[in-house]
Amino acid sequence: MKTKKIKDKCLVAICISFLLISTGLQSNIMLKKEVPYEINYEYVNIKDMAQAKVTNKVEKVSVQEPITAPLTALLLSDKQGEKEKDKGELEEVELEENPNHQEEPPQEEPQEQQEETPPPQIWYLPTEMGHITQTPHYGHTAFDITSPRAQEETIFPVANGVISGIYKDGAGALIITILHDIDGKKYTSQYVHLSRYAKDLYVGKPVTINDALGQMGTTGVSTGVHLHLSVMDCALFDSNDPNCSNLNYFFNYSNKRVNEGYLGLSSMMIVPEEWNSR
Repeated sequence: MKTKKIKDKCLVAICISFLLISTGLQSNIMLKKEVPYEINYEYVNIKDMAQAKVTNKVEKVSVQEPITAPLTALLLSDKQGEKEKDKGELEEVELEENPNHQEEPPQEEPQEQQEETPPPQIWYLPTEMGHITQTPHYGHTAFDITSPRAQEETIFPVANGVISGIYKDGAGALIITILHDIDGKKYTSQYVHLSRYAKDLYVGKPVTINDALGQMGTTGVSTGVHLHLSVMDCALFDSNDPNCSNLNYFFNYSNKRVNEGYLGLSSMMIVPEEWNSR
């Protein structure tokens, strides 16, 4: 009986051994055989893996890999993605405008300033050297001008024009008058107390500012060698001009204009107190 029980136990042990061997072989086969399966997951926050959730992404891994394979794959995938992102295109970032910032207005390019051409000079001083001893006023509507060269000082027209009179007054003063037409307006300049006339002068002769009229003198009623220069905005000896058709009208009109603020040549140009060139 004891022998039979021993044999039965041996048989059972042998069977169990075969069963274990068979199971081990089957497990070995199963372990060697790769069975694909699908794991779906979604990355939520790489810094907090505890919040990772399973979702739709498909990854195929082998059963031979350790159970941490999905997590390792996720970490590797994220690191690779960061490297690829570093190598990729830069993202545009919109910066919030500073509300206190004010755009400077566009600066206009400086334009080249064109030099304005000064108007041509029309009026000139009557002598190359001169000194004012009396200015226009009521009863004496002219400039009195002296010169250190005295009778050697030549008298010139104060503007281009036409000789309108060559005559002596009742006291014997030598006088020349010139009619000027400036932009359609008539003016008369009168030169009194000349010592002598220049040659070849006649009424109606055109003259310029560079044509000599005579020499400074003291003829007529005079206290010394000087030029009595009167400039009025009328046409002396012109019958069509009711203000200056004769000498009496000319004198009366001159006094009237001086009272109104008209001061002869100084109303046309700046007349200095003294000068050494025209």
